[in-house]
Amino acid sequence: MNIKYITYLLSGLLLFLLFPSCSDNDTTTNYNSSSKDAQIYSFGISAIAPISKDSVKRAQDSIRFIQVNKTRFAIDQVAGVIYNPDSLPFGTVLDTVKVAITFNPSSSPSQVLITTPDSINGYIWNLTDSVSFGKLPVKFTVTSQGGTLKSYNIDIRTHKIDPDTMLWKQMTSYPSTFGESKTILKSSVFYTYGLNGSTPLLYTADKGSVNWAKQTLSGFPAAVKAESIFLRNDVFYALDKTGNSYSSVNGKDWTKLTNGKTVISILGVLPAANRVDDQLLVTYNNGGKYYFGKTKDLVTITEVSTISVSPTDNQVPSNFPLQKAASFTSVSTNKNKRMLILTGGVNTAGAELSYTWLIKDSDDGLEMSPFIKNTLFKGAGLSNFVYGDKLYALSNNKFYISALWGESWIVAPNKQKLDPKISARTGQTAIVDDSNYIWIFGGVSGGKGVSDVWKGRLNSLIP
Repeated sequence: MNIKYITYLLSGLLLFLLFPSCSDNDTTTNYNSSSKDAQIYSFGISAIAPISKDSVKRAQDSIRFIQVNKTRFAIDQVAGVIYNPDSLPFGTVLDTVKVAITFNPSSSPSQVLITTPDSINGYIWNLTDSVSFGKLPVKFTVTSQGGTLKSYNIDIRTHKIDPDTMLWKQMTSYPSTFGESKTILKSSVFYTYGLNGSTPLLYTADKGSVNWAKQTLSGFPAAVKAESIFLRNDVFYALDKTGNSYSSVNGKDWTKLTNGKTVISILGVLPAANRVDDQLLVTYNNGGKYYFGKTKDLVTITEVSTISVSPTDNQVPSNFPLQKAASFTSVSTNKNKRMLILTGGVNTAGAELSYTWLIKDSDDGLEMSPFIKNTLFKGAGLSNFVYGDKLYALSNNKFYISALWGESWIVAPNKQKLDPKISARTGQTAIVDDSNYIWIFGGVSGGKGVSDVWKGRLNSLIP
C-alpha cells in the first residue's frame, strides 16, 4: 500500500515537472521568434561623392561628404520618425547615398518598401542599393516575417541658411554729413562725434531704435583728433591737434585736462585682469622724441620704461604706428588673449604701415609683438575687430581675416563682402555688439563725409 502510494506520488510529480517544462519551451520559442518585429534598430548613411574635374569642388565635396558620413541618427519609435539631431551643412543634397539599417538580430524583415515624391506607390528595396534623398519626404515601410508593418518617415535635416554668409541692413543715417568722425558705444547708446567744417557735432542714438538726436557739446575741442576718442571705464577721453587732453563723464560736457605733456595719440585701452585697472596707452612728445605712457585718467601719465622689442631704448620704435592705427581691445579671462591690437597707421615719419602689433601690459612695461608680413593693406583709415575668434580688418570696403591674430592675413570670402550699396570709404568706425552684429558708421568717401549706418552679421554667429 505504501509502495503504490509512493509510486503514484512519484508519477504525479514527474508529470507536474514535465508540463511546465513543455509550456516554458513554447513560450521561449515564441519570444525568440522575431516574426512580428518590424522595428528599425539603427539607421545610418554614407555619401557617394561625385567625381568632379574641378579641384576646388572636389575638395569641397570631400569635406561635405565626410560630414555626411559622420552624421548620427535618432529613431523615434513612437512617432515613427528617423532624424539627424545635428543638421547637415547648408546646401547638402543627398542625391545618392548608401543606407545601413539594422533590424532585430534574430530575424530579417520580409520586405522594405520605400516611397518618395517620385515613387508614390513605392518600390521594394533590397537593403543594398543606394537611395536618393534629393526630394523629401522619404518613407520606409518595414514588413516583418509575420506580416507586421511599421513605417518611418526619414527626416534629413539641413541648415536652412548659409552659415558663411554675411547679411547687411541699412540703419537710420545721421541727420547731417560731416568729415572725420568716431562712434563710441557706451552701454546701449551710440555716441558719434564729427566735424562739420570747424564745428564739432555730437549725435546719439539708442542701439535698439537708432533714432539720432543732436546733442549740445560743451568744452569739446574744435580741433579734435577724431581717432583719439576712446572710452575707459565709462569715461570719454580725447585729444586735440596741439596735444591737449580732454575728458567727459556724460559725453557732452568736456573738461580740458592738465598733465604737462604734449600727447600725440591715444592708442587704445590696455586691458588688465580687472576692468577697473585698465589703462589708456598713449604716446607723447618729449624734446622731439616720442615715448609711451600709461594712464587711467589722462592726468597722471606714467612713462613706460621698458618695451620688449627694444630692451635698451624705451622710445617709440620707428616701425610702430605713432598715430592713426586701427585699435581694438581684446578683453578676456585668458591672459594670452588679453591685449591691445593695433593695425596699420603711420609711423613717426608719417610713412604708412601694414603691420599688426599685439600689446600686453606688464609690471616691467609693455610686451609687444609685431607682425610685419602683411602686404594686403596699409595706412590710416582702417578698422579692426575680433569676430568669431578671428581678427578682422576693414580697408577700402574689403574685409581681411587673420586666424593668427595678425601674423598672416587673407581676403575674406565673397560671402562676407560688404553690401554693394555701401560706398567705398575710409575712416569708418566698426563696432561689434553683444549680438554679434558688425556696425559700420560713417567715414569719408571721395573726400566727403558719408552719413549712412549699416549693420551685418554672419549667419553662423546668430545667438
